[in-house]
Amino acid sequence: MQNLGMAISICAFCLAGTILFRGIATGCFKLFPVFYSYMIYALCGSTIMYLVYGFDRRAYPSIYWFYYLISILVEFSVLVEISDHIFQSFPAVRQLGRALTIVISGVLALLYVLPAIVWSQDRQPALLDFALRASVTKIVVLVALLMASRQFRSKLGKNVAGLMLGFSIYMGVNVVNLAAAKAFDPAVYGQVLWILTPASYGLCLLVWTFALWDFVPATNRSIVSPVAGSDSDVALKLAHFNHELSKLIDK
Repeated sequence: MQNLGMAISICAFCLAGTILFRGIATGCFKLFPVFYSYMIYALCGSTIMYLVYGFDRRAYPSIYWFYYLISILVEFSVLVEISDHIFQSFPAVRQLGRALTIVISGVLALLYVLPAIVWSQDRQPALLDFALRASVTKIVVLVALLMASRQFRSKLGKNVAGLMLGFSIYMGVNVVNLAAAKAFDPAVYGQVLWILTPASYGLCLLVWTFALWDFVPATNRSIVSPVAGSDSDVALKLAHFNHELSKLIDK
């Protein structure tokens, strides 16, 4: 089981390297700096984890969880960057979207995620519960961003939509996986974690590879159109809201 999990992890490592190399080659990394910083962190962190696993397997679980906890913070930063791209045509609304993403993440972190560790006496179940709640929080943020984009008729484009789809797959599988780990004996289900965790992340990276292979500018439907209709009405309202919000921010 562990050997198969390591093989899948190596494949995921190669996909992450491909994404980073392609992003540098196409200049796409300039448009998604936080995401590609996350890719650099994932590559460096994975390299360190392979070295630890090869030289000191007893230290591997502790270092892995430390690496995983930092990954959670970086992934939330990527979600904030996604919110920026959803409202890129409206600077004031973009700032509001960024603030709402941070507020939702922060409130859920304080009231839902952190208590999993603060009030728990057993380390291993506490870490599993923490990881589960963090994944649920990311899904909530993703759903909120998707609903906002639909509400404002904002076309995501291939790149941003691919980022959201990859995250959704990864977080969805993580929620099911970690919930099962809590329901069953962690010592037994831990063998399954060795496979499903890198497999879900590898699938996420595969989606990101296709989504970010080339930069495709989004045709933003929120830009005001002279043609009457529901989309034009929404665009006019959003443009007006952006204008009023800009005045408030300037004050």
